[in-house]
Amino acid sequence: MTVLRKLAWLFTRRRREAELDAELRFHLEEEAAEREAAGLAPDAARFAARRDLGSLAAVREDTRAAWSWRLLEELAQDLRYAARAMAANRAFTALALLSLALGIGANTAIFSFMDAILLRSLPVADQQSLVILRSHMHQNEFHGVDRHDGDYSNSAGFIYSIFAYPAFELFQLDGRFFSSVFAYQGAGTLDVAVRGHAELAAGEFVTGDYFQGLGVPPAAGRLIAPDDDRAGSPPAVVVSHSFAEARLGGAAAAPGQSIRVNALPFTVVGVAPPGFFGADPGAFPDLYFPLHANLLLENANPARPPSARYADPNFEWLNIMARLRPGITAAAAEAALRPLYHNWMVTMNTKRHRNNPPTLLVQPGARGLDSLRHRFSRPLYLLMTLVGLILALACANIANLLLARSAARRREIAVRLSIGARRFRLVRQLLTESVLLALAGGAGGVAVALWAVRFLTLLLSDGRDNFTLRADLNWHVLAAAVTLSVLTGIVFGLAPALQATRVDLIAGLKQSRTRQPRSPGFFRVGLGRVLIVSQIAIALLVVVAAGLFVRTLSNLESIDLGFNRENVLVFGLDAHRAGYPRSELVPLYERLRDRFAALPGVRAAALSDMSLMGMGSSFSMASDGSRSLHSTGIVQAGPDFFAAMQIPILLGRPFEARDRSRVAVVDERFAKAVFGGLNPVGRTVYLPYDDGKPSFEVIGVSANIRYGRLQGDAMPVLYLPFTQPVFGPVTEAVFELRTAGNPLTYVRAVRDIVREADPNLPFSEMKSQSALIDDTISQQIAFARLSTALALLALAIAAVGLYGAVSYDVARRTSEIGIRMALGAPRTRVVWNVLREVLLLAGAGIAVSLPAALAASKLVDSFLFGLKRNDPAVLSLAVLLLVATALLASFVPARRASRIDPVAALRHE
Repeated sequence: MTVLRKLAWLFTRRRREAELDAELRFHLEEEAAEREAAGLAPDAARFAARRDLGSLAAVREDTRAAWSWRLLEELAQDLRYAARAMAANRAFTALALLSLALGIGANTAIFSFMDAILLRSLPVADQQSLVILRSHMHQNEFHGVDRHDGDYSNSAGFIYSIFAYPAFELFQLDGRFFSSVFAYQGAGTLDVAVRGHAELAAGEFVTGDYFQGLGVPPAAGRLIAPDDDRAGSPPAVVVSHSFAEARLGGAAAAPGQSIRVNALPFTVVGVAPPGFFGADPGAFPDLYFPLHANLLLENANPARPPSARYADPNFEWLNIMARLRPGITAAAAEAALRPLYHNWMVTMNTKRHRNNPPTLLVQPGARGLDSLRHRFSRPLYLLMTLVGLILALACANIANLLLARSAARRREIAVRLSIGARRFRLVRQLLTESVLLALAGGAGGVAVALWAVRFLTLLLSDGRDNFTLRADLNWHVLAAAVTLSVLTGIVFGLAPALQATRVDLIAGLKQSRTRQPRSPGFFRVGLGRVLIVSQIAIALLVVVAAGLFVRTLSNLESIDLGFNRENVLVFGLDAHRAGYPRSELVPLYERLRDRFAALPGVRAAALSDMSLMGMGSSFSMASDGSRSLHSTGIVQAGPDFFAAMQIPILLGRPFEARDRSRVAVVDERFAKAVFGGLNPVGRTVYLPYDDGKPSFEVIGVSANIRYGRLQGDAMPVLYLPFTQPVFGPVTEAVFELRTAGNPLTYVRAVRDIVREADPNLPFSEMKSQSALIDDTISQQIAFARLSTALALLALAIAAVGLYGAVSYDVARRTSEIGIRMALGAPRTRVVWNVLREVLLLAGAGIAVSLPAALAASKLVDSFLFGLKRNDPAVLSLAVLLLVATALLASFVPARRASRIDPVAALRHE
């Protein structure tokens, strides 16, 4: 009740102040009346009453302290005073708010991504009881589908998250620790036709307990159940909420509709809830199929059909999660299930695991699989470090400006101290000003963060529609922004507040309002010098990082590709998914290629099995007369491929439509590695399988190209005819169109041709060859752009801070400079004196920062290409750029100092 009563008094303060004044007047009048009755004159009676009562202000303060919270009252006073001070110093406030908004906004944006990746849980019920099953393999042995996520080290081994189906059944049958065990596997990209309109969509195969185990309710219809996950069950599918809204007329209308997936009919039974992305934050499936639907959808591989996976204890392909029973911990489940899994691996699995079987791990699953974290955590930590340096730079900048401003308030502070104000009270008031300024800057930072989050999403997504890393400014991100703002205000306000209240009262009271104390030299105050040196050192760190990333990007973009990347349109078609038999695929693709080549402005059209900058495949090749094997990239290409990509043929000839025997074209790198100095044309190369077959006759030698990726060593390349498949029947074709102008202007014409041929044929994304190459270095491009922007921002903040500090120092030294000029000092000498001091501070900052930059650059080693972290060119350019910025920022104040009128300056003496 006392707390509530005090709060109520705070809101009725004016009425209570009036009542207090009335009570004091009444008391004085009563005392005066009694003394008048005792024989005193009216004036003497009133004086005696006032004397006995004491100071009215003290009585009021004591009464207020009794009925309210004094700290809150003083805080309200400080806030009002701080707001008036900010309004009175508009230039300083605008500069500080801009610096803080940029610094806090950048940190808030990066933290929102870190929250989405490292902190956020799956959008399901009771996340804390979810666990992920993993295996710890002590040797780097592996067999199965691609490693979904994991982290291998020489000391710890390899931790991976996929299991064989019999292992899943083993965990599912043991119901002691888990109330539900469920599994899933990515289905890849599928051809989905809705009302005759075909597009590609991402899918996922899930077991019957998947949605029940995650505790996810349907947005409409029902979700996949155990009865759906059986061989021979009616084909059912659950669609994502976004897919239902975009393709099926809304979530409510989706259940019951029929769609065709890879030319097979499926019935939509339900819609997943909004925002649900599955158990892996790195995947956002459009379609969820029962696990056994892979028997229908996946292309049959004669060597390992989908049906063989279910009985094979050696083929590891399923991600497994489980939900713990109440009262069971992950550690208890792991300890009990480890021996069971160990015995199963020894008895059921192949001998490769019998001597050193993997160990079962049961780990928390509230955040799902961490493949997305593995991919983006290190880049985001690096970006967080850079934006943290930007914020530190802004804090040093504002602290320096506050320090200069506090010197102008020396007389005010001296007066307040001399009439009894406590130093702690003044420090608190100055800190209140700083924190209020920081909170206002933080509010602007939230607006900056809204834009920065969208910008970073575009950079990280590379234009992909299915990008799953969605950051937003939720309540804990906003709470972090508020906390950061308060801490920032304390950091940049504490030192100036302590410095400002350390005043010599006599000297401060003698100081006039128009005269500032002379400065014995530029930035002779130690704290000011430290802040300037700190700004220069921090700015140099950011500029060095930007230089390293820009040089890396320049090195990647200057790599000789061996083909012309300009004016090429690249896209893929997979008619097999649309229901075409394999025997009709090659003729269909060739007819389409001929129609593309006939388009006006298309200079050449070719097809291949994959893009040159796609996920390149490599095989071990051998040649006649040699037993050595050579790792080689293999491209299956059609006629006109070399003309379309403008890859020179150095010897022999390229492929022609008449080639029906097994022929090959090799590049110079392959010819040198396999044949040495011999002419390879007419010789034979072969895959070292099936007793040296299949073999290929070399008909030509092409120039070297980059295949698969830009980074790393370039591999030799062997070209095989597209019409003579060696590694299984051709299913998908990639088309390359060399155009006369911008290739993207041909997208509509290409789509019209494909729709005329068959509207059910799905497209992969159409891109220019240049865009595809940029996709392979998207992270380097993003880092180069972001770090360049941050470096420019750091230089701008450092320049503004240096400009303000030098300008203020010049204003304080007006009289001194006037005397020097009156005694004959030339203007150039005045300018040089100012610039020399700035150069000394810049040199100190560089001397402090360079060793730190060399040590910290170890963190970016893995992001660099073609240069070392201590690259002399980058360090030299960063130093020159920073020195030039410091000189440019201080030249205007120095020039202003040289134009001081000595007569006007001496009038103040």
